[in-house]
Amino acid sequence: MTAADGAHGGDERARLASANGQADIAQKKAEPEANPEDDGRIQLGHALEARASDIAQMVLETWEAGKSESYADDRVRQDVLRFVVSGTQQVTHYLITGTRPTPEQVRSQSTPGRAAANESVSLGDLTKLYLYWRDANLGIVREEAQRIGLGGPALALAEATVRAGSDSALVRVAKQFDSRRKELQAQLAEEQARLAHQALHDPLTGLPNRVFFLERLSQAVDAATRRSIRSAVLFVDIDRFKAINDVAGHAVGDQLIVGVAGRLRDMLRPGDTVARLGGDEFVILCENLLDAQSEAIGIAERICTVMVKPFSSAHTELFTSASIGIAFVKPGDDPHVLVARADSAMYMAKQHGRSRYELYHPAYDERTTRRAELINGLHQVIERQELCLHYQPVKALSSGQVVAMEALCRWQHPTLGTIAPTEFIPLAEETGLIVDIGRWVLAEACAQCRQWRAEGFGAIDVSVNVSGRQLAEPDFAKDVERVLKATGLPPSALTMEVTESVLVTDGSTAHAVMNDLQALGIRIAIDDFGIGYSSLSYLAKLPVHSLKVDRSFIAGLGSPGQDASIVTAMVELAHKLGLAVVAEGVETEAELAELRKAHCDEAQGFLLGRPAPFGNLRQAGALGPRS
Repeated sequence: MTAADGAHGGDERARLASANGQADIAQKKAEPEANPEDDGRIQLGHALEARASDIAQMVLETWEAGKSESYADDRVRQDVLRFVVSGTQQVTHYLITGTRPTPEQVRSQSTPGRAAANESVSLGDLTKLYLYWRDANLGIVREEAQRIGLGGPALALAEATVRAGSDSALVRVAKQFDSRRKELQAQLAEEQARLAHQALHDPLTGLPNRVFFLERLSQAVDAATRRSIRSAVLFVDIDRFKAINDVAGHAVGDQLIVGVAGRLRDMLRPGDTVARLGGDEFVILCENLLDAQSEAIGIAERICTVMVKPFSSAHTELFTSASIGIAFVKPGDDPHVLVARADSAMYMAKQHGRSRYELYHPAYDERTTRRAELINGLHQVIERQELCLHYQPVKALSSGQVVAMEALCRWQHPTLGTIAPTEFIPLAEETGLIVDIGRWVLAEACAQCRQWRAEGFGAIDVSVNVSGRQLAEPDFAKDVERVLKATGLPPSALTMEVTESVLVTDGSTAHAVMNDLQALGIRIAIDDFGIGYSSLSYLAKLPVHSLKVDRSFIAGLGSPGQDASIVTAMVELAHKLGLAVVAEGVETEAELAELRKAHCDEAQGFLLGRPAPFGNLRQAGALGPRS
């Protein structure tokens, strides 16, 4: 190697050494210098993390001791612990890593503000909770800093981190709390509106109820007083609804009520109010009438027309109608009195034949008072022993002998005197009291029949009327069986009379009960036959033994211009079906003669014997000679 080469090599070594030195300097510049403050912050973060449970316990005890209200629910305690642990985790995360939690990490933590609002914790107590948490964290940080010998900038940085975390958390919690409280207030307002609607509307139909209607009616009275605005109240009652409800069942009855409500709602004018008072009773307020009487009558007539159209239920079509009472609003009227007046007029519409309207008249008030008095009396009529039975003979037309007695209920009211069955029986049906009354009649009639048979008056049967309400009782046949056993009367001596209208309303239900009665050996008769729109071919499917032809077909037979062909045809067709025929309401010899010509089997009526107590019939010899 030459000198030049040596010189050259030395230069290269120097150049490489210089380059390496510069690289070392650059590497040292690229690497962060150790920062004692960061080391202290990380140490305090780990120390704080290790004592998180101590912090949670301290905060919980302090908060429970200082809060303004008592939150005894364990869920509140668990929420507090969760709030504290979550907050401490966020502070230690920053102390250890030097970075703040991401928004996703913050959202993944618990939401103490919403939870506090759900538990009805006050915002003041929630603020105290975070102040307790901040102070507990600061206290632990200072203890740990002293334990590991840290102070100065490192401790100041840790304390600042705790304060910043506490302030940030408190702002977030306050926003959560406020947001949740607004949600809860909105939900409360919605629930209050729902409850207010529920308090003023019928749950089945959605129509306004009595409270709502009376308020609107009160406003109409004020309008009549101040501005002479004319209005009318229409009280609408569904005809024969209770029979449908009892025989077809409450589910079908509810369907009918909903259907009626829909028809009433659809046909009224804008501004009219229709409400359901309960059961099958509806009221309508028609306001701003120019000619009050004619317009109200027009509305009532439209209602009567639309209500006779059949209603469809799940299994059949239901036929009904509406009776309507109309009362007119006058200045100073009491809303309750107005409804009562319309109700009185409606009752008179029913009395006059149903499916019609009546205008209120002051004379109706007396009838309404009597009706209320009778209903009150019916509730105690059995206990007070005010009922008795009268018996009307049924005679065989071939021999003239008494073959049966129809038991007819009579009511002797202590102050009103004798109440006609046509007056109190419909009220008993309406109130449901007919079930108890019918049970009493059955037991009394069976016992009486057993007595006259024991006294030697022969095998005279007894017939008892049965209402649709009784047939709807699930244990009706069993009740009848118990009565027969208790009285000792043979089942074949009892005939139960069922009105044709019950069969038309729901033949399937009545059919099932009648089968049970027939299985006991009891005879079944269809009462008032001919006015219920059924047919003989339909009756052939039922366990029926006899038909009782309604008085309307018998009256006037044998007189000029009165044709007996209808009765003759009924008798012939019934005989072909194996059914006996009983004529009701025979009052003249001419009628009796025509019935014999038609080969009718039996008859009853004033001509053959008026209803009377059994003792009177016995003394008068109406039962015939004893055997």
